[in-house]
Amino acid sequence: MLKSLVALAAALTLPVVLFADPISGTLSAQGSDTFTSSTITFGTDGEVNGGAGANTGSFSVLSDGTHITFFPAFPSSTPLPYNQGFNTVPTTLQPLTLFTTTASNNEIFNFIMQDYTADYSSGGGCLSGAVCLDVTGDGYFTASGPTAYTSSPGSFTFTSQLVNGQTSTTYSASAIATPAAVPEPASIALLGAGMLGIAGLVRRRMISLG
Repeated sequence: MLKSLVALAAALTLPVVLFADPISGTLSAQGSDTFTSSTITFGTDGEVNGGAGANTGSFSVLSDGTHITFFPAFPSSTPLPYNQGFNTVPTTLQPLTLFTTTASNNEIFNFIMQDYTADYSSGGGCLSGAVCLDVTGDGYFTASGPTAYTSSPGSFTFTSQLVNGQTSTTYSASAIATPAAVPEPASIALLGAGMLGIAGLVRRRMISLG
């Protein structure tokens, strides 16, 4: 038993990095789109565009003007269907990479959307004679490239409006990655130190009993 405790404590106190960096931060984008009361179709001109300080955390490597591709696995004309209110991604589109973008350092970020809520309306904050569409999607971010990121939960918001019979328009969008908490290396080290203490107590007790 003593040998097992000492071995476990030694393993826990080794300076080994057990977790890659989670994706975190915010990004902003804009582009063209068209929508109806039941579908959204994104244009091919999406780009990062939020101004100074809009792209934070992991996304700070993205500069304004960086291209964003929506629905990279499908033709650009493929619409995303929706119903008013809560929606899950149709089985035929799963897994749905809503958008992907590549930074100048070759880090590739992807947002995998799992469900989304749509609000199609002609009232509220819409201009007179306009129709508005607001969408919030939930899912997770993945990344590949020079930084070893782990995937993180995230969300995406999209706002667009058609005015006076327009058939196409522009959108503004933002996304945020909110990683789950992971144990800090210091916590793991403290656990290892505690195990060493237990091992020492067991050894002293065995000697006194002997």
